[in-house]
Amino acid sequence: MRYLFGTTAMLALVVAGHAGAQTAPPSTQGGAPAASSTTDSGANTVEGVVVTARKTAEKVHDIPATITAVTAVQLTQAGPVAGTGDLLRSVPGVRFNNLQASNLSEISIRGSGTERATGADSGVGLFVNGAYVGSSTLGGRNFKNIDFFDVDRVEVLEGPQSALYGRNSEFGVVNIVSAKPKFDDSGFLNETYTTELGKNDLVGVVNHAFGDDVAVRLSAETIGQTSGFYKNPDNNTYYDTTSGWIGRGQVRYRHGPLDVDLLVDSQDLFLPTFVSGFAVAPHTTTTIPLGFSNSRFDVPSDGINSTEQKVQRAQLMADYDLGWATLTSTTMATHSNSLQYYGSSIDLGIESQLQGLGEAGAYPLSQVHTGANDGTDYEDLHLTGKALGGSLNWLAGVEVLDQHDSNLLTVATSPCALTATSGICGGTPTTPICDELRSTSKACPSPFPAGFGSESYTPEHYTSQAAYASAGYTLAKFTLTGELRYTNDLKTATQYSTALYTGVPTVKPASFRFAAGRSSYNVTLSYKLPGPWDDMVYAKTGTGYRAGGVNTGTSSPFAPVPFRPTYGDEDTTSYEAGFKGAIGSHVFVTFDGYASQTLNAITNISDGCSLVNACGQAATAFNINAGTVHARGVELAINSRFDLAGGRLDLSVNGANQEAQFVSRNGTFNGLPIVGSSVAQVPHWTESADVNYAHTIWGGLDGFAHISYQGQSGGGQDTVTSVAPFVPLAGLSNVDVRAGVDYGKMEAAVFVGNLTNQTIRLLTLQSVGITTAVRYNQPRTVGANLIYRW
Repeated sequence: MRYLFGTTAMLALVVAGHAGAQTAPPSTQGGAPAASSTTDSGANTVEGVVVTARKTAEKVHDIPATITAVTAVQLTQAGPVAGTGDLLRSVPGVRFNNLQASNLSEISIRGSGTERATGADSGVGLFVNGAYVGSSTLGGRNFKNIDFFDVDRVEVLEGPQSALYGRNSEFGVVNIVSAKPKFDDSGFLNETYTTELGKNDLVGVVNHAFGDDVAVRLSAETIGQTSGFYKNPDNNTYYDTTSGWIGRGQVRYRHGPLDVDLLVDSQDLFLPTFVSGFAVAPHTTTTIPLGFSNSRFDVPSDGINSTEQKVQRAQLMADYDLGWATLTSTTMATHSNSLQYYGSSIDLGIESQLQGLGEAGAYPLSQVHTGANDGTDYEDLHLTGKALGGSLNWLAGVEVLDQHDSNLLTVATSPCALTATSGICGGTPTTPICDELRSTSKACPSPFPAGFGSESYTPEHYTSQAAYASAGYTLAKFTLTGELRYTNDLKTATQYSTALYTGVPTVKPASFRFAAGRSSYNVTLSYKLPGPWDDMVYAKTGTGYRAGGVNTGTSSPFAPVPFRPTYGDEDTTSYEAGFKGAIGSHVFVTFDGYASQTLNAITNISDGCSLVNACGQAATAFNINAGTVHARGVELAINSRFDLAGGRLDLSVNGANQEAQFVSRNGTFNGLPIVGSSVAQVPHWTESADVNYAHTIWGGLDGFAHISYQGQSGGGQDTVTSVAPFVPLAGLSNVDVRAGVDYGKMEAAVFVGNLTNQTIRLLTLQSVGITTAVRYNQPRTVGANLIYRW
C-alpha cells in the first residue's frame, strides 16, 4: 500500500508540473456541493481554507502545525457520509477504528491507539463548533450522527492540544463545524439510496434571510433501511440497519459588531449493532472440542440485538467585535442516551446440534445490555486581538465543563452448569425456564444453583474549570508562539454491583474521587522561507493529558489478573518539526516528523477469566496505567488543484508511518503489557488518495468522477501480555468511487463503496489466547445520489 501511495504522490508532482492555471474550489451551499463547474475561478487555493482550530480565524497555510480541513464539498464528492471514518479518510496520521457499532468505534491520532470503548475518555479531543462533546460513557469516544449532520467543515489539529483544549486532547483535536445560516434564500434536497442495504437517506435544508440582520436555517434528515448484510435468521432482522431522524433549527442575528447563532437539534436513531460470529478452531476448547464457526452473514441469536442513540442539544455561539479585540462565547447544553443490546451468536437450535455431537457448546441465552446517559454543560469565553502594529497576536480565555454521566452494564449468564447432556437454564428467578433440547437432556436442577448474572451501575460527576492564554510575536520572518493552560479537574463516581433481577448487592458500593490541578503548554517557532510561495518551516513542543476514571463491571475473586477499580491520568510530551508550502502554483505540501513520550499510559487488559477456569465466568476488561510509551512517526500530505485537458483535477494524497511501543511498565503482574510490544490499534502505515475530475460535457452539462483510496498495514490489534498473544491488524486497501453529472440546479451520481469487495477481519476476539469470534467489514455497496439545490 505504501508503494501505491508513493507512486500516486509522484504522479501528483509530475502532473502539476504540466498543468495550467489553478482554479478555485466550488462553493459550499449548506453542506451540499455546488455544481462541479470547470469555469469557477478566484483567489482561493487548496491551503487557503479558513479554520478556527486555534480558537481564532486563520488560513491553514499560516498555522505552524499539522492541520487538515475537510470541507462539505469534499465530503460529498467522496460519497455518502455514514460515520466518523468517512470524515477522516483523507487526514494523514489519523485512523478510525471501525468496529461495526458506532458505540464501540473511536479515533486514533499519531500512535494514540484505541482501547475499544472501555469507558476511558478518548486521547483525542472531540469538539463540535468548539464545544467539547466527548465523555467516558459508552459511545463517548466517537462522534454521533447529529455531530456531522449539515456540516460546513471538519478541522483536525494533530499533536498535543491540551494548552488550548484541556483534558483528553492529548494527541490531537477534531472539531466539526456546522453550517451556519446564510443571509440569502437557498437550500437543497439530497436523496441517497443504497441498493444492497435497501437504505434510503433524505436530507433537506432550507435557508431564509429576514432582511439584513436575521437568517434562519432549518434542516432535517430521515433514514430508513429494509435490508442489510448481517442477518439474524431466527427473527428475520438485520444487525447492520439504520433508521430514524435528525432535526435542527438555527437562528442567526448579525448587526454591526455582533454575530449570534442559536442552534437547537435532536436525534433519535437506531444504529447498527456489532455481530461477532463464532470462530472456534477444533481441539482448542473443552466445551466445543470439534470446533464451530458461524456463517459470516447469518448469525442466529435468541437474544436482543440493537443500538439506539437519542440526543438533545442547544448551542449558542456569539462573536462581538470590541474594536481592540473580538469576544467569542460558545455555550452548549446537551443530553444523550445510548442503549445497546447484544447476545450470544448461537441459538437454542445450534446448541442442540452441538449437544448432539457430545459437546457442551456455549450458553445460547447470554445477553448483555449497556446504557450510557450523559448530560454536559459547557462554556468557553475568550478574547482575541492584535497589538504592536499587528506583530503580536494574543488570546485569553476561560472554560467551564460540568458533566453528569452514568453507565449501566447488565450481563445475563447461565445459572446452571453447562454440559453435553444438561438442559439449558434461563428465565428469571421468578419465572425460571428449563429448555431440554434433546430427548436425552437432563432436567435442570431445582432450584437453579447460581445467579442469573450481574448488574453494574456507575454514576459519575465531572467538573473542570480552566484558564488559558496564547501569544504569538512576529519579527521579520520569525514567529514565536506560546500557549499555556491551567485546568482544575474533579471527578467523583460511585459503583453499585448487584445480582441481576434480584438487586441484591454482590459487593459494597464503592466511591472514588479524582482531583488534580494540571498545567499544559505548547511552544512553537516558525520561519517563513524566502520566495514567492510564503513557505514555512517550524518546530514545536507541547504537552497533553487524558483524564483517569473508574472501571465498571465485576470480576471474579479468582481472576488471574486482579481487577482494579480505578486508574489515573495519562501524560504525553511531544516534539515536532515540519514544513508546509507550495511547490509551484499548483501543489501544496505538508511534511512533518514527531516523537512523543507518554507516562502512565492508559491500557485495556483482561482479568484472564473464562468459563472453564476457576472464575467460572467470562473475562472482564478494565483499564490500568500500564507504563511508559514512546511513539514516533512521519507524515506527508500533498494537495493540488489545476486545469487538465479542459477540465479541473483535484488530487490529494497522504501517507504516514508511525510506531508506538511500551518501553517500561508499572509493576510486574501478568496482565501488564510486554516491554517492547506495540500499542494496540496503531498500524505502521496509513495512506489515502482522493482524485476528483470535473469536465464540461456540453453546454451547461458537467460530468465528474471521484476516486477515494484508503490503506493501512502493520500493527497489532490488542495489548500484548503474558496471557494475550500478538494478533496482527488486518491490512486494508479500500477503494470507493462516485461519478455523475451536474446540470443547473440538479446533480445526479452513482457510487460504489468497497469497489474490490475486500473482506477484512475488523476484530478477532480471544479468550486466554484462543480465538472465539470474529467481526468483518461491510461488503461492496452500490447506490445512487440525487441533489437539487436552489
